[in-house]
Amino acid sequence: MDIALYILAALFAASIGYLFVACFCVLKFRTRLKSTSIKPNNRPGVTLYKPLHGMDYELKQNLLSFCDQDYPSFQIVFGVSSPDDAAVGIVLNVINARPDVDIELVINGQINGQNPKISNLINMDAAAKHDILIISDSDMRVKPDYVDRVMAGFNDDKTGVVTCLYEGTPAPDLASNLGAMFISQWFAPSALIPITFGDMQHCFGATMAVKRDDLNKIGGLQALVTNLADDYTLGRLIREAGLDIKLGDVVIENIVEENGLKSLILHELRWARTIRSVEPLGFLSTFLTDAIPLSIILGVLFHYADYDLTWAATPLVIAFCVRILLHFSTKVTFSSKQPISPWIIPIRDLLSFFIRLLCYTGRTVSWRNSELFVDKGGEITH
Repeated sequence: MDIALYILAALFAASIGYLFVACFCVLKFRTRLKSTSIKPNNRPGVTLYKPLHGMDYELKQNLLSFCDQDYPSFQIVFGVSSPDDAAVGIVLNVINARPDVDIELVINGQINGQNPKISNLINMDAAAKHDILIISDSDMRVKPDYVDRVMAGFNDDKTGVVTCLYEGTPAPDLASNLGAMFISQWFAPSALIPITFGDMQHCFGATMAVKRDDLNKIGGLQALVTNLADDYTLGRLIREAGLDIKLGDVVIENIVEENGLKSLILHELRWARTIRSVEPLGFLSTFLTDAIPLSIILGVLFHYADYDLTWAATPLVIAFCVRILLHFSTKVTFSSKQPISPWIIPIRDLLSFFIRLLCYTGRTVSWRNSELFVDKGGEITH
């Protein structure tokens, strides 16, 4: 019992240390956002790729935000695999609402590989008019200076890909709020820690901007089509080509809607199993981020080791206070629209702990309406 208690106490202390470091990195990034000029050295034409599948929450508003860019020359290519896709009607409404924007809708059901998103992008690729491509997911929403801020990342000639951090804005229900909290208060801080202390190693699917020539160097979009972690793979291939990954000085909104707790768990389980497949040791270390679950386990061990109630309760109180600090640090840094809801922090952290455990029970993931098997390295095998 004593050995287990000491080990768990050390893990808990490391977890609290992680949360303080995360707060520091988040607030440091806030300083960077406030002090950086958004203007790129030049403003060449860009093509924005929006692969679509089905009806996302507030999809029209998301798509319109990409149309309303303060940028001189840009094209938007929307892509679906079927004319019956629910997103088609929304895209047609967007085209009618923004007649002065260069928009093209590609409907093509050809299957180019195992990754449905990249397969869709390959079908869209022939419609591109410009040599700088900005790929972003359909549930993202941006401000009018988005393209300028992304393009500013290419001011350094060694930049191969510009990517963007994102934060969650939830639909008005508990499951969506929990999903948005995971993005804003777990993913974003954990992504900022390695960026603060070293070079970027990976991209984020929320935005991947790349020059056509550099994409061709790594084998084009076809190089990504067998892998579920296409953002991870693009970043790895770009770095292997001797180029850098740049984090844009912008945080974009991820509009989160989950149709209940089951949908949320399946969504986050896909993320967890994907990350586990490409970074197994790194994923294992994410248990250190679970300060509240660790504090509860530590409190139980204190109780069974005949420590008084103060010892048993203290870890949970410390963990909760530091988590509230991270909660507010992310809110002020990202100008988050998520409601202030510290009462769901323990629910969120216990759910994350449960999903991390569940991740080790298999390799099957749900993507839209598909079941995929993710092998080592993120490869989709069947």
